[in-house]
Amino acid sequence: MITLIQMEFKFFLPYKLKRILLCSSAVLVAAALLTSTSRSARAQLYAGAARVDITPDTSVMQVPLGGYIARKGAFATGVHDRIYARALVLSAANTKIGLVSVDLCFIPANFRMEIGKRVAAAGVVGLDLDHLMIAATHSHTSPDPLAMHAVNTSDMKGWTSYTPTLAKFEAGKIAQAIILADHRMMPAKIGFGTLDATGSNRNRRGEKTTDPTMTLVRVTDDQGRSLAAIINFAAHPTLYDDKMMEISADWPGAMCGWLENTMGGDAVAMFLNGAEGDASPNGAAGANASRRVENYGRGLGEKAWDILRLMQLQSAVPIQAWRETVDLPSPKPNALFVIAARSFGATMAQAQEIVKQLMPTTTTIGFFRVGGLLLIGFPCEPTGELGLAAKADARKVGFNTPAVVALADDWLAYALTTAQYREGNYEAGMSFYGDQFGPLLLKAVVHGLSRGGK
Repeated sequence: MITLIQMEFKFFLPYKLKRILLCSSAVLVAAALLTSTSRSARAQLYAGAARVDITPDTSVMQVPLGGYIARKGAFATGVHDRIYARALVLSAANTKIGLVSVDLCFIPANFRMEIGKRVAAAGVVGLDLDHLMIAATHSHTSPDPLAMHAVNTSDMKGWTSYTPTLAKFEAGKIAQAIILADHRMMPAKIGFGTLDATGSNRNRRGEKTTDPTMTLVRVTDDQGRSLAAIINFAAHPTLYDDKMMEISADWPGAMCGWLENTMGGDAVAMFLNGAEGDASPNGAAGANASRRVENYGRGLGEKAWDILRLMQLQSAVPIQAWRETVDLPSPKPNALFVIAARSFGATMAQAQEIVKQLMPTTTTIGFFRVGGLLLIGFPCEPTGELGLAAKADARKVGFNTPAVVALADDWLAYALTTAQYREGNYEAGMSFYGDQFGPLLLKAVVHGLSRGGK
């Protein structure tokens, strides 16, 4: 058994000398800020967690499934398994943060704003949008987030357009999970660590780079009873293909369900996807897709629990949350996207309009710190190489346990390195900000780290 200390430093490797030279001054500033913060008084940790069923009733509501363009906006025929919003609220001293995992494919920024309005209207204090990280698990068999994207006004045949009824239903349910978690706050303990899950994911572009690290967090009450667990790992929830027409959480649902049953009580298990832009599940075995989903999900859950149940917990940790604003270049479809758009009848002008409507011109990267744990929320699907670089930068400033959270708080589709974008393939076709988009996000990460939550 690899020790937690060994696992923490397994991937503490320099990225590229050029990036180190470019970022060294920012790293020194951030290290000083982190050291100063870590010396501050630590206050008692409080935590609350909740799980709310967000499965729409397909017998009374038409629910398009998201994730595969080949479905051409078709509606779900039923429910295979329930989907959920899972929320964890942490508080210490004068700071509160909320982490939310939602069984959807992605989270449009305007949909997140609607959730935030409902949380504020309920009288929740200290959880404005700067202190909430709402991330999608990326299930490809859940309600299509395009139906929750308020600016998505396209009415093309085969395209999912904004559906206010579905959007309001989902926003209300997700907000309910946050509100319940906040109401359940109690004295708590927390621990975190990592696991080398080599062999459980693969690079679907055929490249060598994968991030096999599973980052784990456990939260209990002050008596040691489980309140929540977080599993952060990079892999697409695509064990069901586009022929699957029933709502499902895919393998993250199976993994979280197994962990919740194992922890017992009202404990909540949350999946936060990692830098999964080029990562697929690996090693899923079974005679059919349902079996593969169950076996793969449970297998990851068992690996996680082997570490979670042995974690050393602490009751006093510093908490911080801050955001880095990123100004983006003008979005535009590339040739690969135009070809794909034509498959469902879109003209060049329509493809351009879709991208203009859906892709923002500014976004944020979220930084949520709990002790030595740092969650870096990317508003897109970064590839593994970008994720590893961001984690390496965080380690340079003293975070022993950095983790990348993909599909957090906004949706900008894929982010790739310059070389990956120029090589092409599907991911490049779903990347709309040019070949410097990945480096731009990494530069923003470094700048955000240098601010250290000021």
